[in-house]
Amino acid sequence: MSRLITAQTLYDDLRERLQLCWVSGQAVAEEQAISADELTARPTVAGFLNLIHPNRVQVLGLEEIQYLRSQGDAGMAGMIGEIFAFRPVAVIVGDSADIPEPLAEAADRSGTPLIRSGLPAHELADYLQYHISHSLAQRTTLHGVFMEIFTIGVLITGGPGSGKSELALELLTRGHRLIADDAPDFTQISPEIIDGTCPEALQDCLEVRGLGVLNVRHMFGDAAVKLNKFLRLIVHLEIPSDPRPDVRDRLRGDNATHKVLDLEIPRITLPVMAGRNLAVITEAAVRDFMLKMKGYDAASAFIERHTRLIQRQNPGEVD
Repeated sequence: MSRLITAQTLYDDLRERLQLCWVSGQAVAEEQAISADELTARPTVAGFLNLIHPNRVQVLGLEEIQYLRSQGDAGMAGMIGEIFAFRPVAVIVGDSADIPEPLAEAADRSGTPLIRSGLPAHELADYLQYHISHSLAQRTTLHGVFMEIFTIGVLITGGPGSGKSELALELLTRGHRLIADDAPDFTQISPEIIDGTCPEALQDCLEVRGLGVLNVRHMFGDAAVKLNKFLRLIVHLEIPSDPRPDVRDRLRGDNATHKVLDLEIPRITLPVMAGRNLAVITEAAVRDFMLKMKGYDAASAFIERHTRLIQRQNPGEVD
């Protein structure tokens, strides 16, 4: 079931962070709610006065209150009526501003929660939009070990017994950082960004066959653990089922993409075979990925170099 955000939810989640206090409407704080569908249906869900694309959480600061007062009694009543006609989830007044009596009365008549904050209104609008977007964003849990390798968020995946945890342990000894083992949570916080975090129950822990559960923070120090990271790359460990020679692309390797939520994430598949140092190979894969992000592709450069050499030796040949 998808989560809904009500005025009561906002108050409970952000009361201390945003210094919120009820003015009126607490009894009806659960009647209106924001759903995940509204994140894509409107430019913002929380912000300042907007009568064309009305916000579901209306923020008013000193400037908005002064503007309402400047319209005279009739003008202020008309604008306040428009604000509440759109049935906002809540109206939050920032800057410790005095609330005009017509505004409070309209909130009572319409059954709209009215909340005050001592923080600057612009800070309220920014944080409310961030909090609501993050709370209602798409989420998923994937099986694997999520790590930061050379500042890149890398998810190590593979079947049972493929060596995911052993690889993670070796990478930790080489100075890289653990975010989550076994079941990292991923949230799409923007159209192009997926953020990965660790469930509270698994924080700092890494399970290694034969050793059991290890506490990475206690073993390697605080610097070996990171709270979250954007997912940029998947390294998939595969135990070859065919004993015949590998027929993968020897120039470009086994590169593909894997869909996580709405994004296609680059995936590199590494065969697990005896004698291979997977930690070194994984580091090389991440370094190569970072070069590709900067526009350099070693395989393409290699092919271009050989093409130039062939053309130099056989100037009469045509592609």
